[in-house]
Amino acid sequence: MHPRNRYINPPDFDVLAFKYPTFRKHVRYDKENKACIDFHDPDAVRELSYTLLKHDFGLYLEIPNDALCPMVPNRLNYIHWIEDLICDVVSSTEDVYGIDIGTGASCIYPLLGCALNANWKFLATDTHKRLLEAAMNNVEKNNLSDRITLLLNSSNRKLPIDDVPERDYAFCMCNPPFYESVKQYETATANKKLPPSSTCTSSQDQMVTPGGEYQFIKDILEESLVFRKRISWYTSMIGRLETVDLIVAELKKHKIDNFVLTEFVQGRTRRWGIGWSFGNQRPPMSISQPTSRKLRHVKPPISEFVTTWHTNPTSLYIAVTSILTEAHVTYQRDSDSVVEESNDSGDDNILCSGAVFVETWSRKARRKIAAGEDITLDIETDQPLFKYAIRLEKSIEESTEAQGEMKTKLTVSWVWGDNRNIFESFYLHLKRRLDEKFKKQKIDKQRVNPVG
Repeated sequence: MHPRNRYINPPDFDVLAFKYPTFRKHVRYDKENKACIDFHDPDAVRELSYTLLKHDFGLYLEIPNDALCPMVPNRLNYIHWIEDLICDVVSSTEDVYGIDIGTGASCIYPLLGCALNANWKFLATDTHKRLLEAAMNNVEKNNLSDRITLLLNSSNRKLPIDDVPERDYAFCMCNPPFYESVKQYETATANKKLPPSSTCTSSQDQMVTPGGEYQFIKDILEESLVFRKRISWYTSMIGRLETVDLIVAELKKHKIDNFVLTEFVQGRTRRWGIGWSFGNQRPPMSISQPTSRKLRHVKPPISEFVTTWHTNPTSLYIAVTSILTEAHVTYQRDSDSVVEESNDSGDDNILCSGAVFVETWSRKARRKIAAGEDITLDIETDQPLFKYAIRLEKSIEESTEAQGEMKTKLTVSWVWGDNRNIFESFYLHLKRRLDEKFKKQKIDKQRVNPVG
């Protein structure tokens, strides 16, 4: 689960049963006298969702019996991931507009997104009038009509944003039907190693779509090639592992290298989230860390490099900033990044960042600098080549080479830009200079304290 997901620690069914009589009637006690419910009872599952939304978010929901009942922890994972993904795209004070494709009767993503973020607003679409009417009822019930706009999508597009007032959106999200036929759904269910941990209450048209989820997400991808930066991040949930391979292949086919991939886990249920962007923001690797071994070959390109050095964070920071200064690369230390002070080693955690406008570390640039030329004249635009962040963290691991010698982890992150080669050359220059400096220190130390 996402680290901010409040259900990392399971809810206390005893407390919920005491407070909510409608939930209490579904609670049973196992052999260890622990409160539980029958997750194969659709009424119990539905009431659990109602109760969690009411208790933890102040949301009131009503879902038709044949409509998909959302499992709240899994939906919350997706919302928190979106929060992380767009945190560097928008200001915390401006309105954030998102699109929920196929919002369903529950309208769960817009409701949760608005409950958690006071500046979020949604365009929620669906192709089924009956489901959209139920969604409207839920929006009105929670007094969110001024922040959630519902749109009946009668077109053959997944993103009907030309049908509403023009604006830019921070993200779109989607939980598409997984299967292309009822037979595929039945086969997938029969082939599961373990039985489903809970019942699924859903009509056939919410589980099945022509071409399955692959075609659904591919359609969004095709439309994104037209809309491009009108939406900062295009995202979707994926329910079938094989679909991940296919969508990543489509992204690479269209030369989209700015994409992220994650996993959403709730109990035995595992889903995946994929997102892509035509913008220059490069999200941290922590947002894109699928753990499944089957996904190693489709992991997004790395946007940060990590190395470890036998020194303390402050000494390494001095060395790093000295190299940056020599290369005429500007930097700024984040004064809020110091986690803890240590009398013998300096700061335990240091963060600095900057923007690079010209490649000052190349051989050609170094010759110009040595000749006294002004390399800033090479800057052709007010946009930087890239933005970077450098984090230095005291390592808790002991050195295997020298007992008691402190180690510091150095992380160099690509924060913004579209030229991966220039960023990587910047990192390699920094690493090469650090190698030279600390290798020399190690040699000098061995000369002063010879072994044997």
